[in-house]
Formats: sequence, structure tokens, C-alpha cells
Amino acid sequence: MRFTVVYLILVSFTFLSLTPAGVSLAELRADDGFELDELDLGLEDDEEEEEDSSAKKGKKSEEDEELDEEESSEDSEDSESSEDEEESPAPKKSAKKTDDEEDYAASGKKIMAVYVFENSHTVKAASHVVAETASRLAASKDYDYVGTEVAVSSSSSSWLKNAKKEFEEGKALYNDLGIEEAAEKFKSALKYFEDNIDKVSDMSLMSEIIFYLGASYSLIDEEEQAESYFSLYLTINPDGQPEDSFSDEVMSAFDGMKRNRRSTGKGSVKVQSNTDGALVFIDGRIVGMTPATLRGVSEGKHYYRIHKNGFRAAGGSVSVRSGKTASINETLTKNPSASAVAELEEEMKSGFGSVAMVRKATDLAEDNNLSNVFVVKASLGADERLKYQGYMIDCDKKEFKKSEAVFDLPEKGAASKSVSLNQFNKALIDDPYEYKAISDLLMEEADLLGLSDKPAENQKDDKEKKPVYKEWWLWTVVGVVVAGGVAAGVVCGLGKCTGGGSGSGASLDVNFQ
Repeated sequence: MRFTVVYLILVSFTFLSLTPAGVSLAELRADDGFELDELDLGLEDDEEEEEDSSAKKGKKSEEDEELDEEESSEDSEDSESSEDEEESPAPKKSAKKTDDEEDYAASGKKIMAVYVFENSHTVKAASHVVAETASRLAASKDYDYVGTEVAVSSSSSSWLKNAKKEFEEGKALYNDLGIEEAAEKFKSALKYFEDNIDKVSDMSLMSEIIFYLGASYSLIDEEEQAESYFSLYLTINPDGQPEDSFSDEVMSAFDGMKRNRRSTGKGSVKVQSNTDGALVFIDGRIVGMTPATLRGVSEGKHYYRIHKNGFRAAGGSVSVRSGKTASINETLTKNPSASAVAELEEEMKSGFGSVAMVRKATDLAEDNNLSNVFVVKASLGADERLKYQGYMIDCDKKEFKKSEAVFDLPEKGAASKSVSLNQFNKALIDDPYEYKAISDLLMEEADLLGLSDKPAENQKDDKEKKPVYKEWWLWTVVGVVVAGGVAAGVVCGLGKCTGGGSGSGASLDVNFQ
């Protein structure tokens, strides 16, 4: 009886000793095929960095701690933020913030969108489709697309602070009935916006200033001036209504202008730039891509902005006359991110959806402090059907999702009614699901390129792989362990075991490389 008990204990002990020796069940099930870090495709660097950082966590050297203390002390001297702001870790950015960065506050994830057309014919034929996708992205509450592209492409300036200062001073004068002085302050604030219209992502403050100008001129009985500013306010906000309270006299003049505006004539605007495929904004809304002819534009003054990634935006104002066509022709100049964007566009043309494209997108995001990169490619087939492909890349989580659609090219002005286009936009922009790890893309590409080091006849579906308990090597190991346990049990059963404690028992170290 004693022999049987000792034998069973030793067999159980020796078999269980496999796991502490470095062989987990996950490792026993692991395939011996190719590993991602053998492909040298770039994304493995991030995984190695994460492993290094986790290994070093909690083991800072004294020198590192001293450096951290010095940096924190320097930050506390330079910063005038609150205690809560000081306690929260600052995001990794450049040492000094520009004025634009201080003014820019993302209302959603910071995202850059890159649109590429197969050729110039596709630009002219399908730019309205891509513009619809851009509008859908701009309207999303999850991403701050327009604010991000302005922050990335704009140069440093303090104009917005000066505009706000003039506006607040003007409001104070207006409330104290210093109407004429207030109007001058409002005009000064508006001029800051008009001189920097290429950097304006949100026109709400600008339109508020314009309404105050209309109200000021209404109170000093300059009706023509008042009507022009109220008309400009309604151009930016067709259904707008001021948030602040104004006198009955002011609101009566405004409502009268609103009624008369319904009979305003329409004209057209032809927009061109030195690089095709640039987004065109009119009064803060995306209306197309260059080259474009915009019809049905209300007569009067309009603000425009033309933007393309890799270039500094251009902007200004244009006057539209009823029945006439006004022209805009802008030359966009390259900004510091131009080469990176150009490389990504070239990769999109030649190898859309490749690992190289995804890596260039993540590099672009890292260089510009972005969370996401959105890429869309449009190409026309011989049958004039549009092949539309897109990727949404979450650079923080190292994930992506993709969508593709082939459909008849919708007529200009009817892109928003295309069912296929709406499904495409919803899948990439609105749907929070369907994300996959970027490493999955590596696996797919490796299979396509035949980079797996397994013989072709062994590359079977995962469902056909033998379970671990049917592997010959596992039972060989178990046989050795059991044999060792039997031998030890026999010896102990004969009373020849010596000592006890930590030195007794049997163990076997097994490491699979």
C-alpha cells in the first residue's frame, strides 16, 4: 500500500513539474512556423519597445530618476497651469508649443485623411464622390478631421488670440452703449479672421463677430451696412440664430433680412489649384475638390479655403454675382510633411493595402502627433464603374479596418444618395467595430508572398492541425517522466530514499526553442 501511494504521488509531481520548467499549454500548442520578427517589415520594432518598457518598469536607475526630477522642475518653472494639469502626464510633443497648438483643442481623435486618384481622368470624374466621403468624415463626432488638418498645415501665429481680445473689448463697449467704438473693435477682430482664413477650421466665432457688426450698424441707423453683415452671417449660417440676446430693433432688422434673402440670385464659382484633388471649403463647408465648378451659389461675399495634405492651405474671399461665374485659382505650397504624404500616396497607387502602406501611414501619424490615418483610393474601370477602397488605421492601438466597393459613378450633386457609397462611409467612419490587429495584415501578406518557412504540403488549415495530445514528442516526454517516477517509486518503496525536504522528489527541465 505504501509503495502504491508513494508511486502515484511521484508520478503526479514529475508530470506537473513540466509547467514551471518553462513549458506552458500555450507553448505546447504553438506552431513552429515563421515568426513575424523574421520578416523585417518594420512593425516588430514597436512590439520590442513595449517588451523592453514592461521589463524595465519599476527598475529606474538613480540617474533616470534624477533626470526626471530635473525635467519636472523645469516644467514647473515654465508652466502656469493648475495643480491638476501638473499632476497629469503631458503628451509627447515638441518642447515648445506654437500659438496655434495652444489654441487648437481637438473635439475628437486627431486624424489625417489622404485621398489618391488613379489618374487625372479619375480626379475629374470622381472627385465629388471623394468629397462626399470627406464631408462625412468632417461631420463625424468621433474625429476632428478639419481641426486636425488646419493644425498640421498652418504656420505658427498669434492672430486668434488677438482676434478674441478685440472681440471681447468690442462686446464690452457694445454693452456700455459705445456702439461706434464697438463697431471698430468688431471690424478689427473680423480682419484678423479674414487675413488668416486659410487657418480657420471653425467659423462659429467669426460669424458671431459678423452678427455683432450687423447689430452695431443697425443701432446707428446705417441700414445698408447692417444688411450686408446680416447677409454675410446668413451665408455662413443659413438657418442661424444668434445665441446672445439683442434688442427688438436689431432682431427686427435681422428677421427682415432673412425674409428678403430667399429671393437672392444665384451664380457659379470655378475653382482651380496647381495640384488636383485639393479639398474646397466654401463658408466652412466642404463643397468639392479641385478642379471644380460650383453652381447655385448665392450672390454676395463668400469665404473659401483650399486644402491638400502635404501643402499649406490657401484661402480668401470671392464675390458672386447672379448669373455670373466667379473664378478662384490658387497655388498651394508644400509644407514640412509634403515628402511623407507623397511617399504614402505613391505606396497607395502601387500597393494599396500593403504592409508598406500601413507603415508609412503610422510613421506619418507619429511625426504629426495623430491618432488615426484615413486613406482612400479611387479608380475607374473600363466600364466607368468606380472602384473605391479605404483603410482606417488606428495608430495608437495598432489596428486597422478596411472597406471596398465597386459601383456606378453617381452624378455630380447626387453622391450623397448612393447606397454603396453610404455603406462604404459608414463602415469606415461610423462603425466602431471590425478592427483587426496590424499583425494580421503581416500574416496575410506573408502568406501571399510565400514567406512562410513551412513546406507547402504542411500549410493546412488550422482546423486540420493535430491536437497536442496526438503529438509523438509529447508522449515521449511523458514516457520519460513516468519511467523516472516509477524508478523513484520503486527505490522509495524499498526504503532506500534518503533525506527529505526540498531535495526530494523528481523534476525534469524541458525547453523547446
